Amino acid sequence: MKTLLTVICILTVACTNTNNKAIKIKLSLVDSAFLEEGFDTTAIYEPSCLHYKGKPLFVVGQDIKQFDTSFSFRYDPNGKYEKYFPAIKDYLSLDDFYSAELSTGSIVGVLYFSADSNGHIFKFVGGWSIDGDLVDTSGMEIMSYLHDKYFPCLPPDFKGKQTFELTHKNFIENFKLNYLPDTSENKNDITPHWSLNYSIMLTKKKNGM
Repeated sequence: MKTLLTVICILTVACTNTNNKAIKIKLSLVDSAFLEEGFDTTAIYEPSCLHYKGKPLFVVGQDIKQFDTSFSFRYDPNGKYEKYFPAIKDYLSLDDFYSAELSTGSIVGVLYFSADSNGHIFKFVGGWSIDGDLVDTSGMEIMSYLHDKYFPCLPPDFKGKQTFELTHKNFIENFKLNYLPDTSENKNDITPHWSLNYSIMLTKKKNGM
């Protein structure tokens, strides 16, 4: 009987140590992810330039529960931090607000973001597929829509420069327009394709965070 109790105690201690080790490894991975992204839970971040129905969609560090109640999003099982689940969760949004049919083309947007176990957002990326010509006057409608509906911070010369950085105290918002060549076989009916890529880059402190 004593032998049996001894074995049980040994197994219990071994399991406890294994679980504690797994927890420590998990925490270490999460810490390394935050370090890589430059996420500082004590920093105060400004609202993003990305708008939703007339207001900034998010602030770095905010709880996902603070999104506008009409903003739709879901858990993304194939996100960047899937191996960190549930300490970090990835999400995506295909909200209809970020897509539109215009007289000179169409816009289709998708958003990706990551949050810690408390729901605090620390990474955000967006991409818009643009069906339309931006190199002539027809691009004015599309660019005006992107500015008026989504990014009021975009400067007037963004279409020409195709890149823009908006620097905040603790992060930078990056914008990039890319031309996507048509690869279809029917070269007589080519519709120009562009993409707008948006991302945030957190500013790391000199001590590594």
